[in-house]
Amino acid sequence: MTAHVTALRGRIALAVARLGLAVLFAAVLAGDGRASPAQARTEPPRPSLPRGADPNDWHAYFDYGASILRTKPGQANAAFYWSSRLDPSRAEPLFARRVAFWLLDLGRFERYLREEPRILESAPVRWADSLYLRALHRNPFVPQTLAIIPYDELPGEWAGDLGTLAFIAYARLDYAHAAELWGRQIRKDPERYAWTRYLRVLALVPLDRFDSASAEMTALGNTLRARTEAITSPVYESQEMIEYGIGMLQLVLGNQAAGREHFERALQENLAFFPAHEQLGQLALDRRDSARAVAEYVQAAELAPGEPWIQFATGTALLQVGRYAEAVVRLEQAIQLEPLYSDAHLALAQALAGAGDSTGALHSVDEYLRLAPRRVTDGIATARRLREALTVGPSQH
Repeated sequence: MTAHVTALRGRIALAVARLGLAVLFAAVLAGDGRASPAQARTEPPRPSLPRGADPNDWHAYFDYGASILRTKPGQANAAFYWSSRLDPSRAEPLFARRVAFWLLDLGRFERYLREEPRILESAPVRWADSLYLRALHRNPFVPQTLAIIPYDELPGEWAGDLGTLAFIAYARLDYAHAAELWGRQIRKDPERYAWTRYLRVLALVPLDRFDSASAEMTALGNTLRARTEAITSPVYESQEMIEYGIGMLQLVLGNQAAGREHFERALQENLAFFPAHEQLGQLALDRRDSARAVAEYVQAAELAPGEPWIQFATGTALLQVGRYAEAVVRLEQAIQLEPLYSDAHLALAQALAGAGDSTGALHSVDEYLRLAPRRVTDGIATARRLREALTVGPSQH
């Protein structure tokens, strides 16, 4: 199993319920996924963490935010914001920020569930939905158990239908029961409950039932494709995210050829879908096709100039193939977008060292050691070895 697939399995396995789920997908896929200028300027204060928590670790802020989400959604949002800044590649904080957004105004959430056009089209709601899209770019199966909290805060009682019971079981981490209940709902009316297949996938992934998850995503894609071909609705239900998700599942199953095929299908749906370019670039690296890898990564970086994790991925790909000067440019861009991104500082140090800039490399190593979470012992050891080599190297010549 390649390092790429091993990392991908962890990314997925660590990994929504909403009325009109297909409408949500159509809405967020129609936007560019970026925050509005006003939202981008809003930086909440960095909260104090519980004693012993690591202020360099995205986990620490995420866990703290989750612990106070129901009672202090504003403070939880701040914690998720800083969690996302510490590791911009993670999907979980982005999704959690969207949950916090709804908890701050439950009346707006109710109107959103009723799909009131004025609410759906408002700038704050479109921004909140863009958080969901950005989370899916990182991990199409991001864990979504926190989504139950805004529903639970609404007046009234829970219904007893299969979908609601499944949602409750999923939120309680009873994934097997949730998958079974959602499966029963789908069998009752596969057409009506087509999007329930995606919810079932969210329960199947933590169970490592990747074959079944892939089958559900394929069935969902087939249903949506049939709807589009029948021209039954003026709303185009994009399949790029579905193809992307199937591709990710195929990689976890060890089928790189199938994964590549589905990423290419995602690009047939939308050539500007940068996550598919990123995955195709990694697959090209795995088979040592440097030219194709660089082309795919650079395309992804140009399509997502504001995403530091994509600039970082492109920089590390260029570093891996020995194109140090180009790697420096991409990694510096990642750091400019997010100065707290510790991994980018270590990669920049390696690229600068490869380019012969020992002074710059030492500075980047020190920045990494200042920002790195305590738990990333391998990265810290790598940085210290690099620092030692840069420090003692010249005296040995």
